[in-house]
Amino acid sequence: MPACQHCPPGRVFTSEVALIHHQAAKHSHLLSSSTQQPGSSGGGVNTGRPPPSIPGAPLALVARNSLQRRDNWIYKGLRGRDEEPIHLIDLATLQPSATPVSGATSYELVCSYNWLSGSGAGFLVPGHAPVWQDLALPVSVPKIDNRNNRKPSRQRHSYPAWHSTKYPFEQVFQATASMSPDFRFSDVDIVTTRNSLRKLLNFCRGRSQDSFRINLSLVADKTLLIEQHDSKSMASRPFGWGHEFERTFTKFPPGLDLDRSTSHDRFLQYPLGELNCVVGFELDACYYGETEQRQEADVDAATGLLEELALEEETPLSEKRTGVMSQVMPQDTAAELKSKTKGSTKATIGTFLPQLWFGRTPWLIVGSHTEGTFFEISVTDVVAAGHFTRWETERQADLRKLVAVLGELRDAVRRRNNACCAAVYEKDVSSTQRVIKMCALANERMGVPAEVVRQFWEAEG
Repeated sequence: MPACQHCPPGRVFTSEVALIHHQAAKHSHLLSSSTQQPGSSGGGVNTGRPPPSIPGAPLALVARNSLQRRDNWIYKGLRGRDEEPIHLIDLATLQPSATPVSGATSYELVCSYNWLSGSGAGFLVPGHAPVWQDLALPVSVPKIDNRNNRKPSRQRHSYPAWHSTKYPFEQVFQATASMSPDFRFSDVDIVTTRNSLRKLLNFCRGRSQDSFRINLSLVADKTLLIEQHDSKSMASRPFGWGHEFERTFTKFPPGLDLDRSTSHDRFLQYPLGELNCVVGFELDACYYGETEQRQEADVDAATGLLEELALEEETPLSEKRTGVMSQVMPQDTAAELKSKTKGSTKATIGTFLPQLWFGRTPWLIVGSHTEGTFFEISVTDVVAAGHFTRWETERQADLRKLVAVLGELRDAVRRRNNACCAAVYEKDVSSTQRVIKMCALANERMGVPAEVVRQFWEAEG
């Protein structure tokens, strides 16, 4: 197997392509001007064979071409990667916002729901996350191999379910109409997801990451909608023991028809610096605490069901009825679940803090295992332990840059008379320069319908 001569003591990779991607990402400064061929003296890729696809080409060029082919999806439906961008955000010249960013500010639950699969596909409002179960340890769970076609129960969406919606955040507005009919988006600056914020924060931190794209639309010259745009080819199948860890240690309250649920999503309103944001995220579990595990919770939740979905899967989302429940899961019971192998130093609390912080999720539950046998569970209240405060203090400059990026994206769309567009970050293997490029759509997409604008932007609460 090929080894990287730049990584002591010679890191080994499963293929030449994997090695090329590694060297392009980690050692581009050594490769960008190199014309060394594999097998030559000079510390290159010592495989003894020419690189795949482009024999005799410099390694950086091979990797760049390979990455561009892999990342073609981010330009699908856009004017193209070679055209002059609408706007460019360069990290090197990005100035942070002047307003402090703090997670200590209050938040409001705007809406929540569970996506459902099967014959009654749609979503249930407000839904409920599966409840954490304190099981006697040790507990062994099977390993999932993403190379086979196994479909575990409670399978998550392989890519965001809102890919099937007709307009940006269609399901959010429908759920908000059921849960918070008096809520108005006219005072909201940004509607986005935790995933998009994390990618933009990584950009502001100068961290290496894969290419990504977000779709942008502006409503009422005020509210910027930022949608994830993921390739179906990037769909992640469950792998390892993490998915089965979640499935085994949690269960949905009975009687709610939530066994068909693929995810529980929530949207919170809170300030991010000077911007008023509504941020959505998927939640793993509900945790009531060791001393107050409510045995009656299942019964209470079951009595809250008012209506079930009963429409066919092929029905467009806009034509589906929204199932409604009366009970709302408290945000202070929100929990993220993580699994790690015994002795791992990678799965630290700091690794998960961006995800927890953007989702205002107080509980982190980590299961330690050896080959799928879980022998230890740690539960941390990250808010009470002060992790949020320390993290946002350490990342204050980056968080303020994130606010600046969000404001710059909105201003750029506004200058285009509110026309929908997209912002792309393309991983560049030939340079350390990091930029976000805004591109026009090849065909104008549908924005938020006029009736939704009237309901949530123009009507008085």
